[in-house]
Amino acid sequence: MPQLITPDSARIAGRGQQPIQVIDVGHDPALKSALLSGRLTNLVAPFIYHDPSKQIAYILMPMELNLRDMEQQRIIGQLTQTVMRGLPENAPRAYLLQPRIFFSLQSLIEAILEQDGITPEMLRAQQERVDLLRELVRIADEATLRAKARENDPKIDATFFDILSASIEANLASGREQAAQQLANLQQVLIEETTYGKSIGVRMAALEAFRKSPTRETLLEQLIAAPDAESREMLIALGRQLLDYAFFQQLTMRIESADEADKQKLIALRKEIQETRDRIDAASRAYMEEKAALIQAIASSDNPLETAREHDAEIDDAFFAVLQASAQDAQRRGDEQMLKALSAVNEVVMQVIAERQPPEVQMINMLLAAKYPDETEKLLNEFKDAADDRLIAIMAQFADQLAQQDRTDLGAKLTKIMVQARKILPRYDPSKEAATGGAHPPEEPPKPVIEIARR
Repeated sequence: MPQLITPDSARIAGRGQQPIQVIDVGHDPALKSALLSGRLTNLVAPFIYHDPSKQIAYILMPMELNLRDMEQQRIIGQLTQTVMRGLPENAPRAYLLQPRIFFSLQSLIEAILEQDGITPEMLRAQQERVDLLRELVRIADEATLRAKARENDPKIDATFFDILSASIEANLASGREQAAQQLANLQQVLIEETTYGKSIGVRMAALEAFRKSPTRETLLEQLIAAPDAESREMLIALGRQLLDYAFFQQLTMRIESADEADKQKLIALRKEIQETRDRIDAASRAYMEEKAALIQAIASSDNPLETAREHDAEIDDAFFAVLQASAQDAQRRGDEQMLKALSAVNEVVMQVIAERQPPEVQMINMLLAAKYPDETEKLLNEFKDAADDRLIAIMAQFADQLAQQDRTDLGAKLTKIMVQARKILPRYDPSKEAATGGAHPPEEPPKPVIEIARR
């Protein structure tokens, strides 16, 4: 949950950061996930949440502020007017005249999620699984852990494993390898002890067998032995390039040599493989067409950067594959105008990707792009209200990576910037973090990060 700050405590709790009272996901879509995941630590109540794509305006007005009705109306008017001033001239505004008021942050977040089709009941079920995961992580004795897993077998389902997988990825992304390994060990126990886990184990074994020997023969054997339709679909997707005439010829030979009972099963399997293959191919074509349409939308937009930000979640490997293929096609045709437009799209989306990076990474990239020593010194002085000497340790990791990539020039520059940073950045003060609720008490060991993927 985000740390809420009232105006009276904003000066202390929001030190070094600009307090947020307007969350406009139309201007910055990343604010939505930051709010829902609790990463907005400088959030000041009352505030307004605005999503122009859904035409919703939610205002949090906590009861503890104890505001009179007239004062509430004045604040509501100020917040909605702030949002209106940022809208394009032809944008709808009527919904902003009647914003929905919430008295607790939890109820506001539930309303946002409900707009995405996530009901309070779904949230409660998901929270139960998150609580169970935290409970299992705390169990040190393996025998006790296995017994607890069997006891909670009905709750350890696909949703639970999704949360567990997301937690492992989140810890790895944050450099918490020990926590990730602890969760991976737990995952293995659950695969061995629970009903759903055992089905995953069989599926993983089939996929691993095919990865070790990616042949038509292995693919056919694993498809015949697969325990369920989901496993077969994963195998078909993984081995799509092998589903050719030779593969189906092998399957036909198996059908012809089988007894009557097995023959009917193999005929049904052949039909399922063909239908699944066709469905995957159609979905793949539609997906690539969506990426091509997005490239066109960004290229033709009056504000390409804003358009790219609005579609941030859709910018992925497939997007770049289509972008590269389009550029190669334009180059073959000698279409210089199209090449220029596609190059501009690439620059815009690279900027959006850079904005996804954690603040520390963005700071380091800015420092590497600046001229040493004058511009880097100026930037470090600008950063010192929002960063401390912990940034230097991250710089050292970057320098090591640059050295491993034989980019010694940038590595040497970053080393010089680190020397500057030691003179400029303030020392880390745990007491400041503890004052804002940002640190664990000394006696409580840090727990593995549990991130819930909102679906």
